Amino acid sequence: MKIFFVLITILFLAFTGYHLTFRSLRLPLFARKFYLTGIEFLFLGFLLGPHALNIMDGDTYVSLQPLVGLLLGWIGLICGFQFEIRMLRRIPAAFLLSGILTGLFVWWCVFSATYLLLTLYFTFGRVEDVLVAITLASTASCTSHTGLALFRRDTAAKRMPVIRFLGYISSLDGLIGLIIFGLAFLFRPFMGSESVLPIHYGEVGHMLWAMAGVSAGLLLILSLLIAKRRDTEELILIVIGIAVLGSGTALVLNISPLFTCFCIGICVVNLSREKERIFDMLISIEKPIYLLVLFFLGVHLRLDSGALFGLALLFCLYRYAGKIVAGFLVVRSIPSLRHYPSSLGLGLLDQGGLALAIILDFHVGFQIDLSSMVVSLVLLATVYNDFISPFGLKYLLSEKKG
Repeated sequence: MKIFFVLITILFLAFTGYHLTFRSLRLPLFARKFYLTGIEFLFLGFLLGPHALNIMDGDTYVSLQPLVGLLLGWIGLICGFQFEIRMLRRIPAAFLLSGILTGLFVWWCVFSATYLLLTLYFTFGRVEDVLVAITLASTASCTSHTGLALFRRDTAAKRMPVIRFLGYISSLDGLIGLIIFGLAFLFRPFMGSESVLPIHYGEVGHMLWAMAGVSAGLLLILSLLIAKRRDTEELILIVIGIAVLGSGTALVLNISPLFTCFCIGICVVNLSREKERIFDMLISIEKPIYLLVLFFLGVHLRLDSGALFGLALLFCLYRYAGKIVAGFLVVRSIPSLRHYPSSLGLGLLDQGGLALAIILDFHVGFQIDLSSMVVSLVLLATVYNDFISPFGLKYLLSEKKG
């Protein structure tokens, strides 16, 4: 009975909290940003989790993992729908290149620093260290649209080109982290090994074929089901069924539900005639799903170590440095972008919901000793971001040059 009580409780909180959280209030910018991100659900999950009231204990969480997988699959579908080739062709090549380069630069900076730091305390080449470094780097590469959306109303029209450019970068830089993180599940068979070398290419190939086969099979099923126009009720059932089947299959095969459904979403948006209707259905419950992701992450939040707060701040500042340097290099190295401010990276500090989905997928997919610490590190860094990033964006947009 406890699992049904907890399930009904969190669903009730998510769908009622959705109507209370995402409202525009007359607050200072940083407070409005903090309120609109739903961070309070993070602390609600912590309150109900094993480190506080223990309503959501370990056994209950394990029983609810199919729901967690469904949430990740749904987010993956939404992310995949953002990459329609027809729409990407309309984006200037310089903008596309800058988004990809920014994501790659930040990813590599965070990965290399994290991996080197981990090897100071553990054996060089451990698979777990590689996975942690990949995960932290993937979350660091992501950028959120929330702060940009707030500034669209508060900023003069002459700053809109900068905001639009930042919007393109923030839509593309997270793609790098998501793809690399999804492929990191290829290392899952080697967990527990002291080194990633030598790599058993047969096992890697098996995992790769599993990822491709699941995505292709589900895409084929979906294509057959929507080959002719369906009523709205039928299409809702089809979309839910594909999300459930895709995330469930990924969990059974020990691959990423987020990345698997992301691949399906890309294929559907580029091949299906029903893409607009499907996207409307996916996006209609995006916010309650985001709140549920925050809740489940909050269950794993640990606040019992003061050192963790310091590490989270260090991670946050190092990511800021990577974003700022990446923005400077992109603006200075691409001739058509040199009229944009060199401090462009100050507008890319916000981390966003994709990073939270990645870290939740990491906790579900890789049960390692460091998982709770890694989750707490990213969550605390996200809270820091919600306070600090609005000031960086405000400074960027208040510059006279740009």
